[in-house]
Amino acid sequence: MEAAWQLDATAHRLRDFWASPGSGGQGQARWQQTMGSMVLRLLLSSPVWGDSKADEFQVRLCERGVRVTNRRRAEASEAFLEDSLNGDFPEEVLVRSCWWTLEHCKSTAGSGESILVLHLAKARDRSWPGPFLGGKPAPAADLSADWATLTPGKPLEDAPTVAGVTASQLFKGLTLSETEELVTLRLMLDEDKLNEAKQHAPMSRLWGLDLTEDALRVFFRPDEDNPLLAGRLGGKVVPSQTDWTMTKVTLNSESGARQTLPALQVQLRKAPCSRSEWGNVLENSATVSSISPAPPGGAALGELDDEKPEADVQNASWKARGDQCFRKQDFSAAIDFYTKAIAEAPTDEKLLSNRSAAFAAEGRFQDALDDATRCEELAPAWPKALFRQGLALRGLKRYDMALSAFSEGQARDASNPNWAKEIEETERLKAQRLAAKGASRGYGKKK
Repeated sequence: MEAAWQLDATAHRLRDFWASPGSGGQGQARWQQTMGSMVLRLLLSSPVWGDSKADEFQVRLCERGVRVTNRRRAEASEAFLEDSLNGDFPEEVLVRSCWWTLEHCKSTAGSGESILVLHLAKARDRSWPGPFLGGKPAPAADLSADWATLTPGKPLEDAPTVAGVTASQLFKGLTLSETEELVTLRLMLDEDKLNEAKQHAPMSRLWGLDLTEDALRVFFRPDEDNPLLAGRLGGKVVPSQTDWTMTKVTLNSESGARQTLPALQVQLRKAPCSRSEWGNVLENSATVSSISPAPPGGAALGELDDEKPEADVQNASWKARGDQCFRKQDFSAAIDFYTKAIAEAPTDEKLLSNRSAAFAAEGRFQDALDDATRCEELAPAWPKALFRQGLALRGLKRYDMALSAFSEGQARDASNPNWAKEIEETERLKAQRLAAKGASRGYGKKK
């Protein structure tokens, strides 16, 4: 069993979820993205860029943009860098987790070439349409008052530290299904423990998947030595065509009760030589808990289902009392009643939305953001979740992310004029803050 856990160095390694589009071009650079990162690569070829050195470049970054310049080569085209590596981001990045480096290589002619690699860590696990917004980048002072100059170097890839959450606590069970071409595994997770883990690291940094053509290993990165699932497959797959994502699974128990759980879904594409039903999808496998396979020929266990159980009478009463307190502006009491209602119906996005509003009214903006984020996870197509996020982010003075949330909500609900009002108010507060910072640093006055 232990041998199945240790895959060789040729294993295909996945550490982040796919994003769409997955790659593209920006000026002379090429980019690739996952849900958690955006990576740009720019080839610096001879003769203009021959034998480039890292200390020639300056890479300045803020939450919403990057500016790359070369300080020594007058003959180098600044437009070359500006078109490829300078711009304003569609959403915020985590500045402290971003890095850049200069990779040296030899051209086919034997001369020195370099590749400037810029790795951006997204603040939110999202797909971006591209690395930058369209149009000319905004003046740096208008975009942010807080710019950092990054030193070159690629950091070591460390697993995130998540205290108090282990793989065995997260894992709730496994469902398996297959067709002649695909194998689908769903690893069901404990929602409370998953939410606890997400307080320490974004979803895109929590999971790892290693696989070869006939074996796989799925693990929680902070507890890598105890894989959630490891073993031999019943046939061969094409590792490079593996897809994985987070989803929701609704389970029907023998008593008829329904429970919705988060799940890590892994979809494997069978190799041409193995395109038939295997019967035994996993052989010599091990999990951190017992395996609960889907019943043969049945779809009741592990099927996605958007239908929600009806809230009981007590839960409806808690919500009504919370609504009543909210209208009376007794927000503290409203929070208490909504919390009791949520305990009875933890996947009710409307309860979370209402409690988010009450938290915001109390000035508890981080709690409001947590509820709004959870609300969006439960109802990703509901624009109200983005509205709640925008209000909470604005209260936290994270204006760029608030604008992103409001703009996305406006795109989904274009007929609602309130989005424009919220965007206008957020822009006003952002400009006010930038002006105050500029004045405190001696900016804003023309000489």
